[in-house]
Amino acid sequence: MWIKFRHKVTFAILRPILRIYLRIKYGYRTKKYRLEKGPYLLLFNHSTNLDPLMMALSFKGPIYFMTNDDLFNIPIISPVIKYLAAPIPKAKAIRDIGAVKSCIRVAREGGKIGISPEGNRTYSGRLNHIDKSIVKLVKLLKIPVVLYNIKGGFGVNPRFSRQLRKGKMYGEINRILSVDEIKNYTEEEIYEIILKSLDVDDVALNLKYKGRALAENLESAFYVCPVCNDFRNLESKGHFFGCKECGLKVEYTEELKFRTDDERFKFKTVAEYYRYQEDFIRKTDVTRVTFSDQNIVLKEIVRNFRKKVLKGNISFNHKELRIWNDEKEIRVKYEDIISFAIVYQNKLIINLENHTYQVNADASFNALKYMHLFNQIRNYKEGVRDGVLGI
Repeated sequence: MWIKFRHKVTFAILRPILRIYLRIKYGYRTKKYRLEKGPYLLLFNHSTNLDPLMMALSFKGPIYFMTNDDLFNIPIISPVIKYLAAPIPKAKAIRDIGAVKSCIRVAREGGKIGISPEGNRTYSGRLNHIDKSIVKLVKLLKIPVVLYNIKGGFGVNPRFSRQLRKGKMYGEINRILSVDEIKNYTEEEIYEIILKSLDVDDVALNLKYKGRALAENLESAFYVCPVCNDFRNLESKGHFFGCKECGLKVEYTEELKFRTDDERFKFKTVAEYYRYQEDFIRKTDVTRVTFSDQNIVLKEIVRNFRKKVLKGNISFNHKELRIWNDEKEIRVKYEDIISFAIVYQNKLIINLENHTYQVNADASFNALKYMHLFNQIRNYKEGVRDGVLGI
């Protein structure tokens, strides 16, 4: 059996502790709900690393969260998590039939399954792309679906920053789809309901989120200057973000909005700028783009272990991925890369057929540009317009 009595004990012990911790650290409050007995699929938006724990405070009993398999590669900690909570592992950025089978097993045993269908924390503050395969899972499981909102997460803990801000967060159910509704709705109708129900706009909350350096590391989310189209010269300090090439300087405020006297900058929110960036990379001739960074650390991921390979440089274009220093070089043809993924704030995962690598760097490192470029090259090769960029 997947479901064990110890999982119930674990959640019962941790909930009151987490409730206090999350209220103090994140300003998080949530409503409590009593669901009828039986299996449920709990879907939630993904703005912070602790979203699953936040949602879990609203319900009784254990929740079996689908999580990226990187969580299972941490020495000592991973076996403990697996024993106490039994999360459902899923390979990042690729479809995983094993994860689906695990969900079926949990549902048949009457358990609650927790999934963020975005599969990635938002960089923009709005809903990421959601793969339509989530609807296939909803139809397959034939159990009620809870659509849950976590609000204020982008304000308190935006993905581009490692610093928390002071402000309010709260969680609540947006909607519950019954088994009959799931049976009667078409797949497209269910997909639209999921998109509408999980999209949260923290800017529209009209709350303030205070911090010492609100704009710091915005360059981990943005890689193109909207004024001069330069890829290399974005920087941040304190509450300000700008471009060294053209002199752009923009303030990021407590209201989660941009403010500047520079008329060349047209965006009010991170989401607006982010949409521009996506459109820009889609319209760019990707055969002429090479992204590169220095001072990265490459590690190979094996089960419960990360082996350091080298510290050096990375470059990527439509031909190849190259990672090197003065003593060692790794080259991988574009065609031999299965996918790129991003975990935590900005750790880049490179999935090959027989190897998985992780690229680490400082807080300003932009892993997003590599994922966007990889997926847009694939779109270009397949003749897809306005294709998915991976996140």
